Amino acid sequence: MGKVIQKATGNSGSEDRFIELFCDAFGADKGQYVYLQYPMVDIYGRHRTIDFAVNLPEGKVAIEVDGNTWHQPGIVSTEKYHDDLLKQNSMVFEGWRVYRWTSAQIDKSPDRVKDELVTFLGQSPLFRYIEDALPPQQGETFELMDHQEEALENLDSMRKTHKTIALLFHATGTGKTVTAVSDAKRFGKRTLFIAHRHELVDQAIKTFRKIWPEVSVGRYEGSIREADAFVVCGTIQSVSQNLDDFSPEDFGYLIIDECHHGTADTYRRIMSYFHPEFTLGLTATPERTDGEDLLTVFQNVAHKLDLKTAVELDTLVPVRCIRIRTNIDMRDVRISGFKYNSQDLESTIRVPGRNQLIVDTYCEYVKNKPTVVFCASVKHAEEIAELFRRAGIEAMCISGGTKATDRKQILADYESGILPVLCACDLLNEGWDSPHTQVLFMARPTMSKTIYIQQLGRGMRKSPGKDFLMVFDFVDNTNMFNVACSIHRILGISEYVPGGLVLGTKHGVKMDMDMFRQGQKPEVLVDYPIHMAGYETIDLFNWQEQAKGMLSQIAFTQMVNVQSETIERYIRDGKIVPDMEVPVGEHRSFKFFQKSTVEKYAREYGWTLITKANMKEIFLQMVDSMTMSYSYKPVFMLAFLDNMNDAGEARLEDVARSFAAFYEDRLAHGLPAEKKNCIFTKGGYSQKDVERLILSMPFKRYEDMHIMHHSKHLGTLQFYKALVRQLTDEDYAAIRESCHAAIARYFGTAKA
Repeated sequence: MGKVIQKATGNSGSEDRFIELFCDAFGADKGQYVYLQYPMVDIYGRHRTIDFAVNLPEGKVAIEVDGNTWHQPGIVSTEKYHDDLLKQNSMVFEGWRVYRWTSAQIDKSPDRVKDELVTFLGQSPLFRYIEDALPPQQGETFELMDHQEEALENLDSMRKTHKTIALLFHATGTGKTVTAVSDAKRFGKRTLFIAHRHELVDQAIKTFRKIWPEVSVGRYEGSIREADAFVVCGTIQSVSQNLDDFSPEDFGYLIIDECHHGTADTYRRIMSYFHPEFTLGLTATPERTDGEDLLTVFQNVAHKLDLKTAVELDTLVPVRCIRIRTNIDMRDVRISGFKYNSQDLESTIRVPGRNQLIVDTYCEYVKNKPTVVFCASVKHAEEIAELFRRAGIEAMCISGGTKATDRKQILADYESGILPVLCACDLLNEGWDSPHTQVLFMARPTMSKTIYIQQLGRGMRKSPGKDFLMVFDFVDNTNMFNVACSIHRILGISEYVPGGLVLGTKHGVKMDMDMFRQGQKPEVLVDYPIHMAGYETIDLFNWQEQAKGMLSQIAFTQMVNVQSETIERYIRDGKIVPDMEVPVGEHRSFKFFQKSTVEKYAREYGWTLITKANMKEIFLQMVDSMTMSYSYKPVFMLAFLDNMNDAGEARLEDVARSFAAFYEDRLAHGLPAEKKNCIFTKGGYSQKDVERLILSMPFKRYEDMHIMHHSKHLGTLQFYKALVRQLTDEDYAAIRESCHAAIARYFGTAKA
């Protein structure tokens, strides 16, 4: 019997609903490839976000969900309308394919939106992480050992063996910028430093001026273009858009910061234009679901210095944790597969009782200690900051909407100690570090491991007098499938004691636990009013991790020689029971299956499992015995074969033209084209109408079976390579014969 939990109720916002439609169309397991609020910079250097970003082998895709007045300049302000147009034009300029839907379309026409998604992106798109598309380079990566000097020596050694590119891959706070700048100084050549955010450019400029004061350091960002400085620090957007300001030979050393955020086209433009003697890519993302993909770009495997290892090496401070249970019931908060429904989350956690608990916890445990509170939204941050001020504690909210001058002042006041509490949401997830911070409040429930680790890294830098970072995890009441991330779940630690070490040296963690078991409190916790009786065992079940080894319903369909509608009906009738069912709405769920379960049902119902070994046989059998309510399948296959090249691909427009010609020829000879509902019978159709018909009807089954693939961006249909390699000229002749026979049978009995 599969695992099922209580269904949630309520309405979702249009963006949450879009996520649900995306998962319906492509599978919940594909949610990990969707980037929400992806950062971009327009052509004037202003920071923007893309609602949803995905990456395909053929290019990047931006998806925007607009209010229903977006396209009506008479209703919205002309300024806002023109600003939105500028954003879209900037995305196109940067190489994005842009698709837009309105809230009304998503709410009122969900099936049409799903169909359009499939049309635009393909039935089974080959999604990638955005950083996967970085251009390949020749070079080597290196291990960052226990201190930066060894990294620098390693870089020197690499250059002596004529390596020209390297990747430094390590956790936030381990000093990647200092290492890069120190290496640039050792190398001694003119240097270009590229980053994707203003704050990172600022940090780099300060670091260069401190470590390498002998040379001039200039900024290249927006309207400031100090291109003649010995060291130029700029945003990747500004530099890539103004390459004419530079010669390809201008720089001997190129540093690309946070390279995992770079878009493929932008990086290709930068890295192909400049000809430095050495290139260093930096990334501060310690944990990724794709493991080695970014490293493969650099042709070798790098050592991954994650947070745990960095603490072991005494590069980052140890971390302790106190779990604060709330009385908030999140069991009915819907999930989309990769995030909480924002409307549900807002209405659930933005309550006076939970907000007051956050302030009371600060006053009880850590009053006057520099603290960052990570909140769920701007409104949430504003509400909590106001409660702090009512309690007599100076606190400010900082967000993307905060003016740059105000933001700078607020951060300066916090670092100087004037402001003890900073309430923030996503703005501080990356690009900002505070050694000054001693405490983090994780008041924002998130299912994203990446977001949680980014937030954790903000406070882990070492600072004089800072023995550890204290993390307060606010734990709400959830069900087994919508549990938020916590540091124990992130690290796989099932034992909890209040204030205990969760990150530290092996020796330190052991000594810590020994003291707790003896009923003693470590000396460093003397200021914390915690008791030793708070031991708790934590359930570490994570459905997302479990689902990685399972098959989605879409994958199930692709494994067997039956149509997706059949699988759906069998599930609905209880003939097929998922191994795991994750509710995401009142009447909706994602369904997952063990491979053995699929094999069991295949045996039970006489279905054949599709593999590379039998793909050809199944395909030929299907063509030979195809059944049809319309004549589309054999007509489509003949049209495809007539236009297919040696690689097994054909242009969709050519296939559509041949497809339509078949029915037009029948009409020209006084024969019925098809049934009365067919576009060829009705007439007045366009080329696009024919293409949509092909993709929605005959092509769908072939793609369901992983026999064919549609590349929307290239405008091609193609056999999967594994099948092309097996098909012979005799097979193609047999396919044609079977198609002609099927057409003859159909029109011998079909009524127009």
